[in-house]
Amino acid sequence: LYLAHNGIDDDGASDAETGLGLPFSRLDTLDLSRNRLTTTKPFAHLTSLEELWLSGNKIEKFEDVEHISCLGGGGGEGEGGRGGGLNGIYLEMNPVADEFGYRKRLAEMIPSLTQIDADAIGGPTAAMSAMSLGGMVLGHSGGGAGMESPEVRMRRMQELAITRAREQQRQREEQEEEEEKSGGES
Repeated sequence: LYLAHNGIDDDGASDAETGLGLPFSRLDTLDLSRNRLTTTKPFAHLTSLEELWLSGNKIEKFEDVEHISCLGGGGGEGEGGRGGGLNGIYLEMNPVADEFGYRKRLAEMIPSLTQIDADAIGGPTAAMSAMSLGGMVLGHSGGGAGMESPEVRMRRMQELAITRAREQQRQREEQEEEEEKSGGES
């Protein structure tokens, strides 16, 4: 459900008769970016949500986000049968995104998250990224959900590029050797 840029405030989102207060048991993605929301409380009952986009609102404190921590337990199965809990949340451009330990605290608060804003933090999304990047997950160190500094991230990216280049060179050399052997045996 895409409701970005509509001037929706907390009261409008909470309305049980006409707003998001309705059950929506199969709603898996909700985009309320660039509205006037100050809390996540209106979404705590949306147990089938997998993606919640709230970028560019006025959510200031972690206490304003805690209402949806119940969506992260992995037990949120709606009638659609998807379950698994909230996988992705976008809160950038909210005052809370400037708080110390923002991503780490969100990951602890909502354990099912695999993506915060545009960064994979673990789980299947990060695992797929790791496979495509040669086993390294950028912006993710070890099994924790903390974010690396830009310098550390850049160093890891450089190391990955060097490792890939060396592996490609080794493969080319092996291929050339094989071609020489098979060409000399004819």
